[in-house]
Amino acid sequence: MAQWGGNQNYRPSKEGGSEKKKRRARKDNVAVSDAALKTSERRNKAKSADSAETEFRVGRTIAGSPNKARQRNLEHIAWRKKRRIRNAFIYASVLAIIAAGFIFGINYINTKEKEREAQLLIDNPLEPTVAIVDENVGNNISERTKVFVARLEADVKDYDLEIDHVTLPFQKAREILVYMKGRNEYYKMSIDRGSAVQAEDMSRMIRYLDRKELQAEYVDIRVEGRAYYK
Repeated sequence: MAQWGGNQNYRPSKEGGSEKKKRRARKDNVAVSDAALKTSERRNKAKSADSAETEFRVGRTIAGSPNKARQRNLEHIAWRKKRRIRNAFIYASVLAIIAAGFIFGINYINTKEKEREAQLLIDNPLEPTVAIVDENVGNNISERTKVFVARLEADVKDYDLEIDHVTLPFQKAREILVYMKGRNEYYKMSIDRGSAVQAEDMSRMIRYLDRKELQAEYVDIRVEGRAYYK
């Protein structure tokens, strides 16, 4: 039997065995770390691939994001344009309603005023005190002409004037010739214009003729804002 130098009960030292175990443990830890790192890298790559695929599906790629922003801007511009058109239509409708109401109110007031004047004429009929000479056959003087002459009599008194007589010219509808006391000229008037404004025009022409020392045969004041004399 061979012998190993003396001690038959030889055992490796505990320190040497412990060192080997530590080296093996470190190798095992390194291997585990490498495996975990590779597994983590594979998972990250898989997540990146899934994320890229998802972004590509929803249009969040580098090329798709600006296009989507531009599309949102275009939609916002179109919405603002529609809103301006809608607001303009609303404002125009409101103004049209206001204008229609204003016109309706004016017409209503004018209608009521005419009805009131007509009722006053019925209750208190105006009769002229001056002579009315009708050059037409039949001597048929309308009530409208009589009322106009009666009002004209009252209006000229505001200017210290007095009517002598009135003539209805032959075949001249709605026209009268007014002769004033103390005056040589006569005045052509229209019963379609207000008696008050024509009385004022007549007083102005009388002052003008006297100031210029002019002799006229007649003065035409049928047109508002104008006067013709001959």
